[in-house]
Amino acid sequence: MIRLAQEETTSTSTSTAARGGTAGGDWPGPPRTGRRVAAWVFPILFVALGVLALGHLGVGVGGLVSGFGEVVALLARAVPPTLGDPATTFAHVLDTLWMAIAGTALATVPAAVLGVLAASKGGERAGGPGWRKVARPAALAVIVACRAVPDVVFAVFFVAAIGIGPLPGVLALGLHSVGMLGKLFAEAVEQADTGVREAVAGTGAGPEQRLLAGVLPQVAPAWVAAILYRLDINFRGSVLLGAVGAGGIGLDLKTAFGFTDYREAVGIALVTVAVVLLVEAVSVGLRGQLLGAGRGKAVPPVRGVRVPWTRGRTAAHLAGWGAIVLAAVAFWRVGASPTALANAAAGSVRALGEFFPPDFGPIAGSLGEGLLETVAIALGATFLGTLAGIPLGLTAARAVAPGDGVRLTARVLLVGLRSIPDLLLVLVFVAAFGLMDGPVAGTLALAVFTAALVAKLVADDAEELRAGPREAVRSAGAGPGQELTVAVLGQLTPRLTATTLYALDVNLRAFFVLGIVGAGELGFALSQQIRALGYDVVTAIVLPVFLLVLAVEAVSARLRSVLR
Repeated sequence: MIRLAQEETTSTSTSTAARGGTAGGDWPGPPRTGRRVAAWVFPILFVALGVLALGHLGVGVGGLVSGFGEVVALLARAVPPTLGDPATTFAHVLDTLWMAIAGTALATVPAAVLGVLAASKGGERAGGPGWRKVARPAALAVIVACRAVPDVVFAVFFVAAIGIGPLPGVLALGLHSVGMLGKLFAEAVEQADTGVREAVAGTGAGPEQRLLAGVLPQVAPAWVAAILYRLDINFRGSVLLGAVGAGGIGLDLKTAFGFTDYREAVGIALVTVAVVLLVEAVSVGLRGQLLGAGRGKAVPPVRGVRVPWTRGRTAAHLAGWGAIVLAAVAFWRVGASPTALANAAAGSVRALGEFFPPDFGPIAGSLGEGLLETVAIALGATFLGTLAGIPLGLTAARAVAPGDGVRLTARVLLVGLRSIPDLLLVLVFVAAFGLMDGPVAGTLALAVFTAALVAKLVADDAEELRAGPREAVRSAGAGPGQELTVAVLGQLTPRLTATTLYALDVNLRAFFVLGIVGAGELGFALSQQIRALGYDVVTAIVLPVFLLVLAVEAVSARLRSVLR
């Protein structure tokens, strides 16, 4: 928006001069550039679609107030929380944690390779322009496909291929994580300093050496941060996978809610949330240490000169070797031996025949209505979550918050909301509303989840705001409200657009989470077909949602390029 204002001012002055206008005359309107149109049309269209979606679902202000009142009443009945078998609960939580670690580790190497190939000029470093023309589109296709298919669908596929247990969950988390990590790795490679690469190339280094010495040292801190962030996400995601036969604590949660043993369910939930907070605290600490150690520009190696073992380099090496040992233990705990992985690959090839070709016959009559409801739930939840998440994220950012007290309060609320797995939110809301109001309950549950997601991303982006535009607006006599709308939200507009569409993408893929407990027609049909082993019908249900996610991804990419 700041750049928009500058563009409009410049173009207005130019247009006025061209037409012979003066300061006292009529000012012509600013030109309708693609960036300006997109900056106005997208939020208006998003609000309109969000309101229509809520109206279609029957979600009103009164329903929101009464709904959250029902949730509070349910939680009151669950006090004090209990644990029938604490040893079993902690063992299942630990199994879930091992699944998350193994899944994240499994995705790291493939994602790194795909990220380098998918980055602009990434393939050129590894083998020339001809190779890049083939490798880059292929790598991008794999990354997008892995992101578009929900991890729980991958889990269903691997359960069909190799049976019930933790290994299908690990493979599902790993395959889905390749999509997100590959995208983040590629963006980090594209932002690497070209000067360092050119300096390394000037020493006569080949393409592989330029990659290893000129690129990877620069992107290592960003890659580490992405891996640790994905570990946090995978632990919360692995809770859901337990409900489809992948082991862990998710099945315990679903069973407790199914028997309306809310005190037991809340006890299990509190243990789960505590572990999520512990994982996040460790991740934040490690990110701080490693990012601090990795700050500064990489320098090209000089032959015959030893790199000194500084404190930062020692910490980075210890963390790297520690991560390898931890991953090896996790693989052992979940049974991901080379033989088991080879058997899983063979079983997956056999299972493809059960999933393809898709059979649309059993769901032909309800697929259209189910897709409409799924889109409405995703739009409604994204709309409500974004409305709540933007102010929460701004107040949690040091650069924007009106005071430390407000910022710390917002941070605590944000961390608390992010620590709640989406399956737990859905179970609580559906238990409070009842199955008759399942779509409304699912919308509100996803809205809470979305608010935490949007607030986290907004807070991170707001911390990186440039101070210059804000100072310029204040010096012009603008008040706090004008500073917020013009200098803060103006700078955040491109990122807010991308964040909103990313949240919509996530909520579209959450249709199966809702279906597990009957909170969405399409997800419920999917859950029934999984229990009936109708895997070809499962593909028929997942395929249209997959195409919707790809459409959202395409729109997001186009808007990012226009607003950049």
